[in-house]
Amino acid sequence: MLNNKISKAVRLAIAFGTASTAVFAANSIAAEEGVEKVERIEVTGSRIKRFSEVSPTPVTTITGEELSNAGITNISDLLQKLPSSGVGSAPTTTTNTIFGAGINTTDLRQLGEGRTLVLVNGRRYVGASVDNPAVDLNGIPTEMIERMDIVHGGASAVYGSDAIAGVVNIILKKSQDTMDFNYKKSITEQSGGEEESFSFTFGGESDKISFITSLSYSETEQLEAQDRDFLRNPVSGMLNPDNVSDTDGIPQNILATGEFAGLQTLGYYDRAGDAFLPDGHVVFGDNGEFSPVIVGGVTRPAPNNQLRYFGDGFSNGYKFIEHQDLATPLNRFNVFTNIVNNYADDHSMNFEVSFSKASAYAESSPIFLAESIRSDNAFLDPAAKAQLDEADRDSVTIYKLASGFGNRTYEDDRTTLNTTLSFQGLLLEEFDYEVYFSYGRNKNDTTWNGEFLTENFNKAIDAVEIDGAIRCADRDSDGSLVGALDGCQALSLFGLNGASQEALDYVTTSASISKVKQQQVIGGVISGYAFDMPAGGVSFALSAEHRKETGSNEPGAAMQNNLVFGNFVKAWDGEFTVDEIGVEMSVPLLVDAPFVDSLSLELAARYMDYSSVGDNVAWKVGFNYAMNDELRFRGTKSKSVRAPSLSQLYSAGTQSFASYGDPCDQTNISTASDSKKANLIANCQAAGIPNPGTTVGDWRPSDDWRSVTPPSVNSGNANLQEETSDDTLFGVIYTPTENITLIADYWSFDVEDAINSLGAQRVIDDCYEASSLDNSACDLVDRDPTTLDISEVRNGPYNLASYSLKGVDLEGTYKYETSYGSFNFRLLASYLEHREFNTDVSSEGYEPTPTVGEVRYPRWQGNLTVGYTYDDLYVGMIGKYRHSTVLDREWTAENNNYNDVPSYTEWSINGRYTVSEMLEVRLGVSNLFDITPPRNPGTYDEGEYYDVYGRRFNLGLNLRF
Repeated sequence: MLNNKISKAVRLAIAFGTASTAVFAANSIAAEEGVEKVERIEVTGSRIKRFSEVSPTPVTTITGEELSNAGITNISDLLQKLPSSGVGSAPTTTTNTIFGAGINTTDLRQLGEGRTLVLVNGRRYVGASVDNPAVDLNGIPTEMIERMDIVHGGASAVYGSDAIAGVVNIILKKSQDTMDFNYKKSITEQSGGEEESFSFTFGGESDKISFITSLSYSETEQLEAQDRDFLRNPVSGMLNPDNVSDTDGIPQNILATGEFAGLQTLGYYDRAGDAFLPDGHVVFGDNGEFSPVIVGGVTRPAPNNQLRYFGDGFSNGYKFIEHQDLATPLNRFNVFTNIVNNYADDHSMNFEVSFSKASAYAESSPIFLAESIRSDNAFLDPAAKAQLDEADRDSVTIYKLASGFGNRTYEDDRTTLNTTLSFQGLLLEEFDYEVYFSYGRNKNDTTWNGEFLTENFNKAIDAVEIDGAIRCADRDSDGSLVGALDGCQALSLFGLNGASQEALDYVTTSASISKVKQQQVIGGVISGYAFDMPAGGVSFALSAEHRKETGSNEPGAAMQNNLVFGNFVKAWDGEFTVDEIGVEMSVPLLVDAPFVDSLSLELAARYMDYSSVGDNVAWKVGFNYAMNDELRFRGTKSKSVRAPSLSQLYSAGTQSFASYGDPCDQTNISTASDSKKANLIANCQAAGIPNPGTTVGDWRPSDDWRSVTPPSVNSGNANLQEETSDDTLFGVIYTPTENITLIADYWSFDVEDAINSLGAQRVIDDCYEASSLDNSACDLVDRDPTTLDISEVRNGPYNLASYSLKGVDLEGTYKYETSYGSFNFRLLASYLEHREFNTDVSSEGYEPTPTVGEVRYPRWQGNLTVGYTYDDLYVGMIGKYRHSTVLDREWTAENNNYNDVPSYTEWSINGRYTVSEMLEVRLGVSNLFDITPPRNPGTYDEGEYYDVYGRRFNLGLNLRF
């Protein structure tokens, strides 16, 4: 009878596409003194140890061998190919990110990387930083991975907070008795983006003590836009000169063609500095002299008259492609050790320690300057001064890309330490137990180079000649010159090399921030059989966990005191603790009944008490129903939660700049709806605005305010509460033979109280559209008492958003054995039926926005793996498919002619040959057919969903001793 049940268990495990773990389960069957003994194993998605991998929640497994076959050096690269997973942070998505450059995370269901819980060996791992609770996958050495289990569904009832979209559980090797040296090299067909990695893994095994240690290093080079031929001819849109009206059936915007195609040089912000003098558009020389701009063969003003572009030849102006990165360079060094001590029968101690150091480098364009220079500036050429005097102008605005001051670079160094001490074993020969303590620490040091000291810069550009020397002007409150500023070095903005080194040293500096996150976890699990029922034994698992997370954000003095040109950041620190207790039960209801091979009820609940948001309960109810050996049904209904992160709670403030309007601007009052106008008039009058909404009321913000992007401050919100998600899963598994498995899973998620920032404009509108100024939104808005301009808006996260999505996942596996080798096929596909996002469920007028079919959310995504094995040879192909989409669902043929984005299919091929017991060789080609991103504005240079590296050639060697 036991053999029969084990056979069914193994077969059902194969049905889930996890043959490798099925073999593990089968191999645990051992004859001992004539009695068959079966080892229970823990399955991701449940803490109950079972005889097989049958679970009511869908689980996709990727083995370490599959990672090797795919030629992967970073596990995030393979996770991104899964239809159910979006791209979180990655080198191709953090090229312009000041903090977090080069981080690799995953994003199940594209609900946000913070809503996917990543575990290592079933336990929590410290997050990437205080700003990002997601685990940085750079710190997980690929060579150490036994397998990865991806749970597609809410799992907070089992694992606690963050598991709203699902769980990625990375199972690492515990020991080995060989020494392995691995080398991998990836070369792009076009230059840039090359990757190289080395690893050395060794270990030992005995009856009492086993261990494994791995050291690895990888280096990925920077990929710049100018390295790729398909980006040297950019794609852009322009106003259609043939369009007559909004209803003529002719697109208002079209792809730029003819003389307007490939516009890549903006007719402003030249490196030498350009300006509009009375006699025309000029560019400056080092001595303040000027000459007409060079337009590259033909002057090409854009038809919409909003921007001016220059030609393809040599020209002045700002060349976009020279300052666009496609992928951040990244260096990684990892050390991992695991030691197992079987100190007694059925009892063992496990110690894990990992250390990771990742260094990323990001680069952006030099600072853009649009500065008003006085006509008496000592560096200005006399001929230019004469033109200004003749036109009765006392200043000129210079547009300059400050290349002579150097590019702005960001150096991001992250170190991560994670240790775990655990004890596990068997109590009373009935109950499995584990107790564990984990400590993790992440330190993130970021340095800006090439930043301007704002006060010094403003002093230095006001240069005058005093006693035959060029000095920084000292002026009184009326702007009259009264002398020279001591210690100041006058700065020339004219030309490529007009600035002296002394002046550059006076106005430039470096800025830095140091961030530290720490996590301490202590917990335990006990599982086994509680009691017997007619259909079998009731299994259970009890778990408890205490977790403490602390974080700090310490900017350097330049940033914290707002001394640099850019955004200030305030220092902060914070912590929270959480105590959890959970219970799971698997209750067999029927077995060997008519039309029922087995039927079980799956129950789980978890109580969580947070110091930050209070207590909450997550739960799950599911079933497993096997009609026979071939057909099985499964389903769950669950509630999951996500608590706010440290930075969402405690961030003290980071300056940003956002375009927003003033509701008290007369033009806005005059166009406001009748339902809002009365409140606007009353509140603006109460704020000191003169005669708002009247015939004599023509108040507008100052010209200075309207000509710039006003500042706002983003900070945390200590009053945040947890997010909640209700998800439903229902699946069918059909296994007609041991070689064929077909799976279909329907899923839906409804996330409420999702954390989202309102934005500066929304905060201002909520303030002035209310019945009075006595409201919480107005506490976030400041006005200058003299000019009455809005001086600051404080924006933060709130529990106001919601997500709703549903779809179907499909999986098919087929294995075909022949006398000349075996063929393996695996298809993963996901169909997105419905997806909506509402930024604010609390206010009228904010309706859910449907996004299915837009670029980020295609209807269909798929992944096909085809493998062939013959003796020591393996050859495999991996195909990735994204269905056709649109840029924006709201656009019609009347809007433009480039909304439709075609489907995208990318293939890679990899081979492996075992030359001997000591040598294995791997060869592969990624993006075999060199497929480029779709040629649409917004996608042609998109590295998040499409491959921007192009065709790459991969080589790998493994030496084993």
